[in-house]
Amino acid sequence: MTLIVAAAMTVAPAQSLSEILLHFSEKEMEVPKTVRQKMMDNKGNTIPLYDQYKLNIYDKRARFLRITTPLEVTYEICAWKLGKKEFLVALCETRCGNSCGSKIRFFLPHEDWREIPDNEYIPEFTLEDIFDSKKLEKNYYTPQTVIKDFEVKTQFLLPQTGNDIVVIFTCLDELEKSEYQRIYKYLRGAMVDLIWEKGHFKKSAPYFSY
Repeated sequence: MTLIVAAAMTVAPAQSLSEILLHFSEKEMEVPKTVRQKMMDNKGNTIPLYDQYKLNIYDKRARFLRITTPLEVTYEICAWKLGKKEFLVALCETRCGNSCGSKIRFFLPHEDWREIPDNEYIPEFTLEDIFDSKKLEKNYYTPQTVIKDFEVKTQFLLPQTGNDIVVIFTCLDELEKSEYQRIYKYLRGAMVDLIWEKGHFKKSAPYFSY
């Protein structure tokens, strides 16, 4: 009798941008795999449409891409190097209406595509990130008293160049012009950077884009 022993197969972690793109399920990334495969078969050509899906940017050296969908949902993928063959991969989904809001997820391909809770990399943003508490205190205000029913809403822009993530407080876009003008003098900024430092992100001070 011949004894056949089945060897356990290990799946190598994705290294290239195309492997990363094709790894995600259609639940994680609402772009059909057949469409993503066509994009890669066409060598990342960003000119044609693929069944109304658009590969806007495909930068394999930077390990960055952006895809827009027929429902105006934008996906960005970016990878940061952790070691010789180890990467941290981010998948960012952005949906826009009156303003844009993003959902970001982090994965470690070299650890069987283990998903990392985003709060291990992305800090929680609060009203204090947007408002200058000292200016408010001079007028006996707090962020909550200056504006009511205000929830912090953010859009993440992953980097094609460099390593830092830009965060935009898009909740400010939802304010009436008169309301924005009333609170403008109390604002610290409308954006922050998440600065990549030795495998983690550090939050910058808020700033305005102009």
